[in-house]
Amino acid sequence: MTGHDVSDTAELEGDLRDGLRRLLGDHCSAATLAAWCDQGRRTAPELWRELALMGIPGLPVGEEHGGSAGSWALAAAAQEELGRRLAPAPTVSGFAVQAALAAAGTHTDALAALGAGTARAAVAAGRTDDGWIPAPDLVATEHAGGWTLDGTVPVVAEAADATLLLAAAGDRLFLVDAAGVRLEPVDALDPTRPLSRAVLTAVEADPVGDPGQAPRLLAAAQRAALVALAADAVGVAAEAADLAVGYARTRRQFGRLIGSFQAVSHRCADMAVAVVSARALVAAAAEALDGPPDADTDIAVALAASDALDTAVAVAAGCIQVHGGIGFTWELPAHRYLRRAKAAQSLIAQPDRLRERAARALLDTAPPTSVAAGSRP
Repeated sequence: MTGHDVSDTAELEGDLRDGLRRLLGDHCSAATLAAWCDQGRRTAPELWRELALMGIPGLPVGEEHGGSAGSWALAAAAQEELGRRLAPAPTVSGFAVQAALAAAGTHTDALAALGAGTARAAVAAGRTDDGWIPAPDLVATEHAGGWTLDGTVPVVAEAADATLLLAAAGDRLFLVDAAGVRLEPVDALDPTRPLSRAVLTAVEADPVGDPGQAPRLLAAAQRAALVALAADAVGVAAEAADLAVGYARTRRQFGRLIGSFQAVSHRCADMAVAVVSARALVAAAAEALDGPPDADTDIAVALAASDALDTAVAVAAGCIQVHGGIGFTWELPAHRYLRRAKAAQSLIAQPDRLRERAARALLDTAPPTSVAAGSRP
């Protein structure tokens, strides 16, 4: 990438962040979000319409596939801003489904609708500590007229307002019209990212990709979801750190600002360093996604997600600690950041498993070392 390209991308990212901050300031203020959660709302159609007008849903997909930018760097930047404001927008799932469809090279109409924001999608798959697998209780049956799906997927994230589901059943992936699926609300730690139970009864399903491609396509979806979730976690951590620093600069105790105490100032500094580190890893993973997938891509994604997800929890918990007793109350939004961070840790894959996956991949790809005869290792 040339210096001119880099400066143009940086300027575009800055404009994108500024526009999103203004939009989210109107739709996702602390008071608005608290009222939204207290009312038990699960979707935010007004916000989604505005995001669609900005082209946010189609950022990671190129214009040839109905997207708006074809840049994961911009998608990650946008998702970070959404995380900062705990925006109830189903972009993580949408990005994942778009990645699978783009990798399959099929369903161009659905891909274009997702990129334009006129359709919303969720991933109906089985869940393990290591990531997504075919849903164990979902059975695909082939008939003369096509395929149908029967069964239950216990937990589907961001499906409350979905129009499409990407379902993993057996050795195939399927695209399903969500109108034919019974979606039952599931209690969630984080109300800004609702969970549903999907019940499918003889639901017509359209296969995605050729037989045998399901593992590759599901892996593409998971990589996209992990990078988006990691970017979201960076936003959560960044805002939680800002809240802690802002409080430390104004709260007085024993006649002094609490930020002047080393225990507080050191903790805030550690938060800031952790956020910068996590953001750099996410940027590297986003850049890797913009290229062809390989072993290094998986390593970059696993490292970024594991670090960002753990960082968000640690910083959000630290924010509460810096606030002291009031930090544990509903009066402040700090608990909402901890909820989003903690729920994200188990949404796709556990951070420790992702870290282990990256370590194993690095060991597998490391060149063998040799020790010359008579030399000390």
